[in-house]
Parts: sequence; structure tokens; C-alpha cells
Amino acid sequence: MASVNIHCPRCQSAQVYRHGQNPKGHDRFRCRDCHRVFQLT
Repeated sequence: MASVNIHCPRCQSAQVYRHGQNPKGHDRFRCRDCHRVFQLT
């Protein structure tokens, strides 16, 4: 399995963690620095 470095789109921090899924099943992530919740497209 490949590893992907994910960065926050707001603050560019690499301190992100998986934060569940949206209703369509896509993974959501949350930034530990600015607390933004986002998903990869």
C-alpha cells in the first residue's frame, strides 16, 4: 500500500489525521494545527 503525505489546504501543515467519512464514503481529514476538516478530491 502506498503512503501519501497529506497537507492541510488552509495552513499547509502536515499534522493531519483521518476524521471519519462523509455520507458518500470518502475519507475526511482534520488538521491538528488549524482544526480544518477537509477531504481529498
